[in-house]
Amino acid sequence: MADSGRGYVRDRRGCHHWGPHGAAGLLLRQDGRFLLQRRSWRVHHGRTWSTPGGALHAGESPWDGARREFGEELGDVPQLRPVHTFVDDHGGWAHHTVVAELTEPFSPRRGDGEGSAYRWCLPAEIGTLRLHPGFAATWPQLLAAVGGSDGP
Repeated sequence: MADSGRGYVRDRRGCHHWGPHGAAGLLLRQDGRFLLQRRSWRVHHGRTWSTPGGALHAGESPWDGARREFGEELGDVPQLRPVHTFVDDHGGWAHHTVVAELTEPFSPRRGDGEGSAYRWCLPAEIGTLRLHPGFAATWPQLLAAVGGSDGP
């Protein structure tokens, strides 16, 4: 069966996005820090920092898609408690950032190679990184929605 989440689409603004059914990323939060992944140089907007994530499959929920992509990219999906889903709607295409708290210890490991590194960041550090343009544009609203702080 073909992967129904592959391919580029154009939103109502004329921008191209990967994933005809939208996309989702998983942003883990623990002790006032957020887990970010540096994208491999081989992927779109490579060498930028963002959430592990990707295209949704047809009929897949943002929660399920974000967890699936996280597992592919960081090798495992820990036990999580959902906190908030932030939707960046582009008119005909949307990216869902699913924010979740860890409920068990977790150590990321290398997955499918779409990410080249990961790190836990305080909110103030995130703005100093070279961010994926979509993540950079929504980070202030996302942080306000989840009530982030500058430390434990």
